[in-house]
Amino acid sequence: MKLAVYWTGSCGGCDVSFLELGMGLLEVLSRVEIVFWPALVDAKRRDLERLPARSVDVTLVNGVIRTAENKEMVEILREKSKFLGAYGACAHLGGIPALANQVNGVTEIVFGPGFRPGAPLGEAAEDAPPELLPEALSLDEVVPVDFVVPGCPPPAGLIARFFEAAFAEAISPGRIFAGEKALCEECPRTREDRRLTRIVRPHEVQPDPEKCLLDQGIICLGPVTRAGCGAACPKGGMPCTGCLGPTPKAGDPALAMLSALASLVRAGEEGESAFPEENKILDSLVDPIGTLYKYSFAKYGRPLLKLARKRQEVRA
Repeated sequence: MKLAVYWTGSCGGCDVSFLELGMGLLEVLSRVEIVFWPALVDAKRRDLERLPARSVDVTLVNGVIRTAENKEMVEILREKSKFLGAYGACAHLGGIPALANQVNGVTEIVFGPGFRPGAPLGEAAEDAPPELLPEALSLDEVVPVDFVVPGCPPPAGLIARFFEAAFAEAISPGRIFAGEKALCEECPRTREDRRLTRIVRPHEVQPDPEKCLLDQGIICLGPVTRAGCGAACPKGGMPCTGCLGPTPKAGDPALAMLSALASLVRAGEEGESAFPEENKILDSLVDPIGTLYKYSFAKYGRPLLKLARKRQEVRA
């Protein structure tokens, strides 16, 4: 199987994640011909451009689409590939880097006034940083995507499941290599109270190792996130942050989770008299966008962003 792997705007964790296969990686490498994988073998853009159209059986792209070069490279890879997949949360949903879409002029904030993306840093034009796109994008906002291997980074079990399907030539269009049900289905923690009387951040408490984190006031996105990782984070005492993406029923993960939280919040007696206290509980959620859209803001947060900017214009 002719395989290509490419990263765009990412931390590199997705490339490293293949090592999670352990000895199984040796079998994978024995059954593939790597035609393009800059992080592993010496290959240049010109080498990719020389390949015939659809000559690559499977391509895995990880990382957010943030620069003009990112966009150009995935367009070339799409042309050369029979199957092209989003590998990891950034390619799938935009990932953590896409949270920067909330801010206008983010490069000037980071690099200082007067910074111009694409401007040469030295005398040679090739020294110029690539031009930034107006927004960070998920892979499927740029090119058609055939399948998704989700996660930040994808867990070993899902990577193995993908390669099994690829070697069996059983990649069905639109397939997401994760569960259809919510992560809570595979979490060993016990859910009892089904009520939320406070919201705390993970570092503020020492959670009970047996009890549901949400019951303890820690915002865990398990109810709206796909299963497939074995609930690794909740098992380790940390809440699920949604890296496998929302379940089919959840849709927009933030809206689904807000709906769940609203139904769980309880402050004393039932009825309208409890509303002010319940609102205080919900207001104590720190960084709601970063918490509820941690990986998916590029994919689902755009309507919210447009509304916020419209309000700013009206106020101005």
